[in-house]
Amino acid sequence: MKRRILVAILAITALSILLFAVPLGVLVERFVDQEATLRLERQAILAGRAVPADYATDNDPVELPAGEDGALLALYDMSGDLVVGDGPTHADQTTVNALSNGVADDERRDSRVVAVPVTADERVVGAIRAQQPTSGSNARSVRLICLIVGLAIVVFGLGALIAVIVSRDLARPVLQLTEAVVSLGQGSFDARPLATGVPELDAASAALMTTSQRLEDVMTRERAFSSDASHQLRTPVAGLRAAIETELAFPRDDSTQVLREALQDIDRLEQTITELLTLARAATVPVTANLDVATVLRGAERRWHGPLASAGRPLRIDTECQCSGVIGDEVLLGHALDVVLDNALVHGQGVVRVGLVVSPPAVVISVSDEGPGFDSDSDGDARIESCEPTDVVADTVVSGYGLGEDFGADSAVHGLGLALADRLLGRMSARLVIARRGPRPQVDLVLRRLADSPNAS
Repeated sequence: MKRRILVAILAITALSILLFAVPLGVLVERFVDQEATLRLERQAILAGRAVPADYATDNDPVELPAGEDGALLALYDMSGDLVVGDGPTHADQTTVNALSNGVADDERRDSRVVAVPVTADERVVGAIRAQQPTSGSNARSVRLICLIVGLAIVVFGLGALIAVIVSRDLARPVLQLTEAVVSLGQGSFDARPLATGVPELDAASAALMTTSQRLEDVMTRERAFSSDASHQLRTPVAGLRAAIETELAFPRDDSTQVLREALQDIDRLEQTITELLTLARAATVPVTANLDVATVLRGAERRWHGPLASAGRPLRIDTECQCSGVIGDEVLLGHALDVVLDNALVHGQGVVRVGLVVSPPAVVISVSDEGPGFDSDSDGDARIESCEPTDVVADTVVSGYGLGEDFGADSAVHGLGLALADRLLGRMSARLVIARRGPRPQVDLVLRRLADSPNAS
């Protein structure tokens, strides 16, 4: 590209010089010729003034002044005969034209001829013929044309220098933009917008950065889908496997019952995959201000009653939520609640309780169990350390939530599933808070309400 820009600028420069220099050279040559003719004509006129009016009848000889720059002067009478001076014996056509009371000039191969009439008492009595070689004027024309050519060479050199600078300045951002596109194609999304001062390149750079950001968001969501799907599908797949293995070990009279139950589990798995994939591909999730918390809680009870009961763990859920103006999304809240309940199933002990606290600013879903908690030296540590490495995240400070006028202290979110739940809640402007870390741990899902929402009765 740099070479093409350089060649284009040089071609334009050369064309401009030719379009300007050639006509200028022609004009200079004509100007020099006209100036030489006028100078020769002036000599002829001055010589004519030295001719006496009665030279034709007077016997006194006529003396003509010496010519300048090699000019030859001659006087001719009305008959066209040479009277005095240097010239042809008989008048040529140029001199004949002057005898007709007119100034005449002619340029021959190597000389220039000018003839002017000589008058006395307002009548023509003769003609002065002046002849001069064209070598002098031609040499002057050559000098001026050489000067123009030299100036053209200087201009072309300056144009070449400017072309190199401009082509380099124009090619550099294009090369950088190309490198950014190649880097983007290789999966790197850390390109920065360019500020070149060229509106078109800046617009292309801004469009590329927007595309890069969108691709990065898509890739991030796809990776999140892989992580989220592996976590969310682990427990139902394990339950499905356990149900089939149990049926094989202790077959029931109706052998199709386990198939119907398996189909129901597969339907739930398919629904979970579809929901997670939809969430992963969506840049934003449209949340509603009329989230039905009770419906989400009843769905969680249906999904988790069986797995907890199989583990000998009772589930107590308060599904009666008389509240309005809750901001959120049922799918996001359902998956976040599943993550927290799965965490309680895998790492907790005893009864799992899901309670509700409703206040004007927020609705809090509290999930607790009878386990040792997050800070225990034995089981509590295992509860965190047993998480998969891909889900272990650094401590993230989460602001406390307000219940009425009482605001809780800051807490920290840890662990595999809790990080996923916090990310899901974050997409609907909600928060996950570890309200109690010690024995009988409690994890709260804090949902915002509209400012003008009335409190529950």
